[in-house]
Amino acid sequence: MDPLLPRPAGTSPPVAPQVRPRDRELVEWVANATPGDKIPEPWRWASSPTRSIILTLVDLEVIPRPAPGTDLTVVVTEASAAAVAWLEAHPQR
Repeated sequence: MDPLLPRPAGTSPPVAPQVRPRDRELVEWVANATPGDKIPEPWRWASSPTRSIILTLVDLEVIPRPAPGTDLTVVVTEASAAAVAWLEAHPQR
């Protein structure tokens, strides 16, 4: 749908996910992290910090939801590049 044309009656514009400062900090951390970096709070306290970070990135639409059984190391590697691209597309206000 062309965003410049009127929307059909009863529809609303797409809503971008709300990005809290700590979520943006997480995306920045993912974009710049190297193996062995300390996971930021509060994600470090999750029972599975990596899964918690991945779910947050999915909620923020940084990465698509991985298919069941996908190797998390592949997801983490792809998430780093996706976080860089996301930050470029969503400059800080």
